[in-house]
Amino acid sequence: MTSKELNLSVPDDNLSFEEFSRQPEYVEVNRGLIQKLVSQLPAVFCHVDVATGTGLVPQLIIEEVTKENKKGEVIGIDPNVTSLNIARRNILGPRDISVKFIEGFGQDLKRLLSGIIPPGGVDGVSILDALHEIRKDEDKIEVIGAMADILKPGGLLTFNSAFTTDGISKDPMSWGKLKLRAMAILGGKRDKQVQGLPIHPPGKYKQMIEDAGLVVIHEERKIVNLTKESLAAISKYPAFIRGALEDMQGQKGVSDREKSKALIQALEELGVPALPRVWYEIIAQKPLSFV
Repeated sequence: MTSKELNLSVPDDNLSFEEFSRQPEYVEVNRGLIQKLVSQLPAVFCHVDVATGTGLVPQLIIEEVTKENKKGEVIGIDPNVTSLNIARRNILGPRDISVKFIEGFGQDLKRLLSGIIPPGGVDGVSILDALHEIRKDEDKIEVIGAMADILKPGGLLTFNSAFTTDGISKDPMSWGKLKLRAMAILGGKRDKQVQGLPIHPPGKYKQMIEDAGLVVIHEERKIVNLTKESLAAISKYPAFIRGALEDMQGQKGVSDREKSKALIQALEELGVPALPRVWYEIIAQKPLSFV
């Protein structure tokens, strides 16, 4: 595969999650979790997706509930107006499924959804591939608590992340080589004194969810082989770029675009055909006797 095929040119306006969100591996790992969720939703449901981005999760939910002849409402929440506008343009529910997208943060769900969701709560909430991006644990806990708060008794919370301590566990050496090569291309090296993006073990996320009063009913680790195309696509996502190269020396004045190009060039130079990534996923339920 050539550099041209990998789209080594990365214009400023191409730095987003959107391209990676369309990669088959990413879609399928999320589809598998959504199928498990939808199989447990009632025939008429209300579901809220937090950090919905450009709307992949609502789209997957619509596809799966349509197969099962269920109807109801899907609401996506995100602070990024640009992403929400893409979702609004691209995602339309069939006649029996209403779709809404609302600008805002996960901590503010009760206020944002006042008068919109059923007074008794929603059947499902989800936050897929996003919770790890919240830097402070107290903010993560607040978001999970807000999600648990809007669930009706018996309702389900769905969570996953490829950014736990298990994420690169199947081939940490190759992931490390990619990171160091990108740093070298930029003329830098790793600064071990710099605190990088906090990466938690899966158990810590599980504990946060349980501490919100929910009971984990499904827990799984899925190994996903990301192709070179997918690795190039995630290398155009600002949060991934910053996380991967946050501990690089001499990066003052180095733009995200330059870092993105370096990561993609490193993929080419190292001849990486694919890399395994571990997704950790949970479905948790609000007890019927929740107080």
